[in-house]
Amino acid sequence: MNRRRFLKGAGLALGWLGAARWLPARAQADAQVPSVEDVQDLENLNKGLKEALGITFDRLEPSDKVRIGAPKIAESGANVPVEVSVDLPPAEIKGLHCFVDKNPFPHLFTTEFGSKSAEAYFATRIRIAETAPIRIVVETRDGRYLLASHVTRVTVGGCG
Repeated sequence: MNRRRFLKGAGLALGWLGAARWLPARAQADAQVPSVEDVQDLENLNKGLKEALGITFDRLEPSDKVRIGAPKIAESGANVPVEVSVDLPPAEIKGLHCFVDKNPFPHLFTTEFGSKSAEAYFATRIRIAETAPIRIVVETRDGRYLLASHVTRVTVGGCG
């Protein structure tokens, strides 16, 4: 065996050992995403809800018709991708609102839906100050407020 082949083989072996040690640590980190109840800040969320919609948290109806696609862990809270889909006809949706409990200003955005919208889907990127629930509130034309929540663990905050 020549020196070059030996070094190449040793490098590959060390690379595989490093990956084998990293994979269980990554799986353990994924398992440590806290629950909504552990990280929510209802006082700050209520402040944002009152300013944006004139309601409080107790008026929201948790719904499985609203789905949030966002990472469980964001290395930087400065640029977190979020996708929202709603299993309702667009004509029934008045607006879609995004809140993050622990942000300095919890209400991030509102988007209106018209009766001619083709699909109840929205995708964007948001800033998150620290580990907190992302809340999507769907305002329906009949006056209901449907809620979905998703916790994203942030390693480096994006607001500041």
